Amino acid sequence: MKKVWEVMLFHLLLGSTLAFAQNSTVTGKVTDQDNAALPGVNILLSGTSQGTVSDADGNFTISAPASGSLVFSFIGYESQTIAISNRSTIEVKLMQTSRSLGEVVVVGYGTQRKTDVTGSLAVISTKEFSQQPVTRLDQVLQGRATGVQVTQSNGSPGGDSKIRVRGANSVLGNNDPLYVIDGYIGADYSLLNPADIASLQVLKDAASTSIYGSRGANGVIIITTKKGNKGIKVTYEGQGSFSNVIKTFDLLPAGEFAEIVNARALATGSTPPYTDAQISGYKANGGTDWQDLVYRRGSGTQQQLTVTGGGDKTTFMISGNYVKQNGIVENSNFKRYVFRTNLNTQVSNKLAFRFNLSGAYSKNHNTDGGGALIEALQWAPTTPAYGADGLPTFADPIGSVSRSPLDNLYDRSNDLARMNINAIGGLNYQLPVKGLSLDLQYAINYLDQQNSNFNGPRIANNVPNASRYSSDAVTLQNTNSLNYNVQLGDHSINAVAVLETQQYTNKNFTANATGLRFPQLGYDNIGGNSAASVSSGFQKWTLLSLLGRVNYAFKDKYLLTAAVRRDGSSKFSADNRYSVFPSVAVGWRLSEEAFIKNLNVFSNLKLRGSWGLTGSQAINPYATLSLYNTTYVSFNNNSITAGVIQGNAGNSDLKWETTSQSDAGVEMEFLNGRIHLEADYFHKNTRDLLLNVSIPNYAGGGTQTRNIGEIENKGFEFAVGGTPVQGKRFTWETNLNFSTLKNRVMDLGGLPRIGTGTGAGGGMSITNEFMLMPGQPLGSYWGLKYLGTFKPDEADIAARQGRVPGDPHYEDINGDNSITTDDFQIIGHAFPKVTGGWNNTFTYSGFTLNVFVNGVFGVDKLNYTRAGAMSGSGEARQFLLTEIRDYYRPGNEDSDIPAFTKTYQPFTQSSRFLENGSFVRLKNVSLAYNFPGSLLSGKATVRIFASATNLFTITKYSGPDPESSNVGSGTDTAIGIDRGSYPNAKVFTLGLNLGF
Repeated sequence: MKKVWEVMLFHLLLGSTLAFAQNSTVTGKVTDQDNAALPGVNILLSGTSQGTVSDADGNFTISAPASGSLVFSFIGYESQTIAISNRSTIEVKLMQTSRSLGEVVVVGYGTQRKTDVTGSLAVISTKEFSQQPVTRLDQVLQGRATGVQVTQSNGSPGGDSKIRVRGANSVLGNNDPLYVIDGYIGADYSLLNPADIASLQVLKDAASTSIYGSRGANGVIIITTKKGNKGIKVTYEGQGSFSNVIKTFDLLPAGEFAEIVNARALATGSTPPYTDAQISGYKANGGTDWQDLVYRRGSGTQQQLTVTGGGDKTTFMISGNYVKQNGIVENSNFKRYVFRTNLNTQVSNKLAFRFNLSGAYSKNHNTDGGGALIEALQWAPTTPAYGADGLPTFADPIGSVSRSPLDNLYDRSNDLARMNINAIGGLNYQLPVKGLSLDLQYAINYLDQQNSNFNGPRIANNVPNASRYSSDAVTLQNTNSLNYNVQLGDHSINAVAVLETQQYTNKNFTANATGLRFPQLGYDNIGGNSAASVSSGFQKWTLLSLLGRVNYAFKDKYLLTAAVRRDGSSKFSADNRYSVFPSVAVGWRLSEEAFIKNLNVFSNLKLRGSWGLTGSQAINPYATLSLYNTTYVSFNNNSITAGVIQGNAGNSDLKWETTSQSDAGVEMEFLNGRIHLEADYFHKNTRDLLLNVSIPNYAGGGTQTRNIGEIENKGFEFAVGGTPVQGKRFTWETNLNFSTLKNRVMDLGGLPRIGTGTGAGGGMSITNEFMLMPGQPLGSYWGLKYLGTFKPDEADIAARQGRVPGDPHYEDINGDNSITTDDFQIIGHAFPKVTGGWNNTFTYSGFTLNVFVNGVFGVDKLNYTRAGAMSGSGEARQFLLTEIRDYYRPGNEDSDIPAFTKTYQPFTQSSRFLENGSFVRLKNVSLAYNFPGSLLSGKATVRIFASATNLFTITKYSGPDPESSNVGSGTDTAIGIDRGSYPNAKVFTLGLNLGF
């Protein structure tokens, strides 16, 4: 009750304070040292994230308090902070200087000059991706920021991506970073239009992320969207693209496949299924190319319209974006509609209002890959695609026991539709105390999700089924902050105090039905069925936070930042509900010291270090409570009676996962900022790890969530870039970065190991595919070590296991002459050790060439797609890949591809199908031409461009794409398996950009 009164008193004081508002509008022009207009200059109200940008003629209009200050920043130019001092017009001249000196960045709950930042953060300029046809934020982040690993694991249109900042901390929780868009915490990045981004920062160390407390452990990505300017400006961009699969597997032609099948049959004492005449016919006429039937040439379009404008007091930005993509797999597509409007108005020189409204709708259709891609490598090329009735062939007599790839494509629907509406309203008021301002913001976010699935009679063995899942979630957020910014001689102080609340509510409903009477209606009429089940759910949690931060600088060279946040979450019991997350960081700008200045080497040199705590509430809202489940019992074999039994036991002692992180970094700039370098070393340790522990049956069984584990992440980050060549007509800008990561499980509460799986094995895994073990990283593969084939001189060893030379040879760890799960061990690691990217922009007259390369190194992938095509057992009864040509046989005993024997026993969950997943990829090449303004009388801008994405890949991985995986972004304990995953595509794009 005391906290409720505190909140009410806070708002009461706020309401009385707003009575002192006065009106003021500031206009002006920004030029460079040669008096040329500078468009795109960022203009921020000091101490806030509110601002605007200069237009094509360098003009700007902003509403600001008469006693406030404006910060002017532009990459490559020295930043200036200018006091308004009751002026209505300000003329600003920016001088070229060091890159970081002129850069203002958005940090948690405010802004800072980059040179004053003591924490570790990465800034991605819109210039770095504006030349490329990106449609989602993950495409923007990939390879452009140190310490940020982006894996486009699902290459389908609108597919899932995994984004990690400095590794993974949690087992139960989601390791995705926290997304903050225009101050709204927990935004969905997949529904953001990249063209709306004005600034993008990645907060990495605890000094930067602890301001977000219980949600900052996985890093924070802060995005500010564009705002309007004085005058009307309309821009349009249209794109068209086509795409192809990067590569396919090499499969045996029909005739050779038939010969291999016959050879295997003779070797194992079976009757060869193909006659010589049939084989000759296949060689002459060919067979079915299932990959060709599954893959197609994809296509896409993107349309973007933006209108900005306003007057002396009010500015606006309205944008609309439409994306449609037809995937490279037949019958897969994605659509997205995004609308955004940002409105800013300066009521007076003390009071400003803002309102941002965005809406997005997206729909994925059959973008999961899966069955069709798997069966394309298991159905025999000698089996025709269609029968005499014109329908797809129902069964394969030779290859797979599963349904046809065509049935997997066309007799099923998997649709995911999402609608998101986000509204943010706020005000900023300059209090009578100099440098003190009050900011109040409210946000509401609504997310509706509809997941609909249908399996038709052919794919479901004449028992068609469907399901519908409906969910709607509402998030409410209120952020109240006091900002204080003052310069006292050599002392500079910037402080912020915040009271913040957030509430999340989710309601969902699920219906499943089998034996549909009208399968022609798919999932739209599941009422007519032979059996059905329904369920519903509800979740709610709340968060109350108090936080404060002080940035202090002495003589602009000795820097100190201290922050603390106290979070209270309803997910925990009363005794453990609150936790405190402090941080501290220091910086020393040596370039301001005389003994460094006299060297005439550095234009900027800064050392910094930080330490802090962040947390994670990685549990469902009711994990502290014991569950009860419904069960059904028959007492007399005549009727079923519903009952209730105890489910998983709750744990009222649960508390936050806590991550401690330390960071040491250095920033350097040379040649007046033309070359810049940044390096960091970080060490993260997550304790009180939340894990599900099995409970003995005599104690009730099931699992219980406990705080028992510990995980470590550490590594180096390095970035170098600049403008090596800068002439009147030709310029070369380049940025290179790479990061190392060592992830390790330190403790599992005394348990020797915990097995985890993906379900992606599809019968190919006989136990957990991954194992959590102290001393090993997350994502450690669990399987048999493949030693090749038994060679002739190993006949006695093979015999003891009931095998013969040519059979698969696996390491028998316990020496019992039997290969079982007791012989499983760690065989590889799915977490990359090194990631990096290299972005280059070459400008000559009106032409701009952008070349972007990214790479991933030190990663293993379990290629179950290849394993299925080379197992010759289970669901896939034959061998289809051309590598089978080298199988073990007399005269070829050196081969490690098993022979055709009666004792052949394959294990696909082994190092035989574990491959090097490292790659270097030419991610994008774009060439653009900007028409001279003189041709258009200065009234319009025209830009045309052509782009190629995923143009070239260097890798040893045998599958279509070393990035793709069946496992989504929600887990890091089981990753990297490729079992018919949807590959990324090679995309070619043409586009036109118009501005008026």
